[in-house]
Amino acid sequence: MITDIGRTTLLVEAYDEAIEFYTETLGFDVLFDDELADGFRAVHVGVADRTSGIWLLKADDERERALVGNQTGREPTFVFYTDNCRETYESLRGRVTFLGEPQTGESGTHVHFEDLYGNNIVLAELPD
Repeated sequence: MITDIGRTTLLVEAYDEAIEFYTETLGFDVLFDDELADGFRAVHVGVADRTSGIWLLKADDERERALVGNQTGREPTFVFYTDNCRETYESLRGRVTFLGEPQTGESGTHVHFEDLYGNNIVLAELPD
């Protein structure tokens, strides 16, 4: 039986700019960044002490580069949870492109924003 989700893959244009966005802008940690024996650079970012995270992969060819920022069509690429959506929204304003204002409903409070490549991300606060 599956017990957890590990890393999800995100194609990026450049490792260092993606690392900077996800760490400096969103506050994630670099969980792993090393060049493996075969020359492949493995970069994982996420929240420390969690098993899930994002595996950043540099797009290597034309086909992959065309997918950067559009891996899921217009649907959200991620849902990032927060304890206070409106507070996090205010702290990120001016640093990310929000696609509206926070909305509150039965399922909590959420707002959509874009990462540095235009990927749609949901910032969500679950109800108490």
